[in-house]
Amino acid sequence: MNLSLPVIKRYFRGKFRPDLSAGLTVGMVGIPQAMAYAAIAGVNPIYGLYTAIIPTIIGALFGNYPYLITGPTNPTALVTASVLLGYVDRANYLEFVLVIAILAGVFKLLFGLFKIATISRYISNSVLVGFLSAAGVLIIANQIGNLLGLSLARSNGVWGILTSLARQFQNIHLPTLLLSLISIGLMLGIRAINPKLPAALFTIILASLLVYLLGWNAQGVRLVNDVGLPEHLALQFHVPQIDLQELAGLIVPGAAVALFGLMETVSITKAMSQMTDDPLDPSREMIGQGLASIAGGFFLCMPSSGSPSRTVVNVVNGAKTKVSAIISGLSVFVFLLLFSRLIGYIPMPALAGVVVVSSAGLINLDLIKMTWQSRLNSRIVLLVTFISALVLPFEYAIFLGVLSTLLMHLGESSRVNLSYILEDENGQFIELPMDRIKERKPEIAIVNVEGDLYFAAVEGLEEQISRILDSGLKVLILRFRRTHLLASTGILALDHLVKAAKAKGVEVLFCGVHDEIRKTLESSGILDSIGQNRIFIANDQLFTSAQKALDEAKSILQKEDSPKDQT
Repeated sequence: MNLSLPVIKRYFRGKFRPDLSAGLTVGMVGIPQAMAYAAIAGVNPIYGLYTAIIPTIIGALFGNYPYLITGPTNPTALVTASVLLGYVDRANYLEFVLVIAILAGVFKLLFGLFKIATISRYISNSVLVGFLSAAGVLIIANQIGNLLGLSLARSNGVWGILTSLARQFQNIHLPTLLLSLISIGLMLGIRAINPKLPAALFTIILASLLVYLLGWNAQGVRLVNDVGLPEHLALQFHVPQIDLQELAGLIVPGAAVALFGLMETVSITKAMSQMTDDPLDPSREMIGQGLASIAGGFFLCMPSSGSPSRTVVNVVNGAKTKVSAIISGLSVFVFLLLFSRLIGYIPMPALAGVVVVSSAGLINLDLIKMTWQSRLNSRIVLLVTFISALVLPFEYAIFLGVLSTLLMHLGESSRVNLSYILEDENGQFIELPMDRIKERKPEIAIVNVEGDLYFAAVEGLEEQISRILDSGLKVLILRFRRTHLLASTGILALDHLVKAAKAKGVEVLFCGVHDEIRKTLESSGILDSIGQNRIFIANDQLFTSAQKALDEAKSILQKEDSPKDQT
């Protein structure tokens, strides 16, 4: 980047003020969010604020998308808590959270360096909808204890929380419940009055004042101080302290957190890049995300990811460059320096109310309905991801959801669609279903091949072509205009088809052949076995090569002195 004096002057004249405004707004919105998300992850809210500083700045410096805000997020906090359920009662639980942040960062860095981030294109909307909906349910369930003033078991997921609630229902703390309802009402009311207002920040301030004025803390309403603030409220370098033997058991959970962070980050950057027209490089973005999470893990930060809500706030408030994200992180740091001691007086039910209202937005009923009504495969993937996320350890649910969408993609791409193309009496080409070949019994048939020819697809191609070779054909024209991949198994399949056709007295021509397909045919030797004069290359005008192939087929029939009409 050219940081010459004229460039700097132009920046401060034209872009600094919008970046400053957007950055301060994001910081103000992010402060209560960060504390709430830390509570979801099972750590003190102060570590959420740390995560809104270091990863936010590092992600902005090394990432690709200029408006992405990195830091603590709702789903990532849930995934972290879910994969560490077995450690939640340990006194050194924070150390495991920090290790997960570092491991997730390493995996994200590898995703970026080895271009694995491109796998995101195969992660369907159904997977994201299923995960986010399940995440919303799980997050709300995990906050029931804070909402009601109960200590509920979380080790067995939603079922464990509900059974624990049933046993303790008579112990609900009424002042806590009342404060929770007031906080939820404040959040919804402020949003209804003006969606641009920082509803979470106002809610926490008003709820804290209410608890102080009514003396509810003395009546049992828990504050952040009751959870226990760390002795030193300052960012500091810290190497996580865990037994090396336990590190191996955190590798798979770290990979799961990284994979979910990949999905979350790419989904929001893809959506926002369409709005801002900025190019997106998922691999480079993952490098920035990886470095942010690794650095954060060594500075008492929980796992971070690209934040959908704060990124939207950043864009909507007119951010111009990455500086807005850096300003956001610095503003949280200033808040921490000036008001760190006030954090202890924030009531936990107010944080829980903020979490519940924010998490409810993850359950998008309109999006669920649209996905459900689209097609059967989308319903299956949606159900698999949603149910598995509720009943399985979250890291396995993540891998299962991604695997299901990859299998669906493989199944769909393995289908080769064939159609019958013929020339009508006016010289126009029309497309018909394949079974019409047997009805019409033509001597020349143009078969359109639509789909990529690789190992999973060739069996269907061979079966369908074999069925028409005995229908009276003399010349078979295979049209590859809609085929863009010809793998080694596809080459062998075409070679078998050509030989089988010749054994039955059927000549084979190829048309609509793209340059890439032609090179593959040439290097494999099939082009020579078919004959150079029987391969017709595609050009910009549709059916030009098909017409040439048809003319060649008619010429072949004339040489055989066949009096029959071709179609």
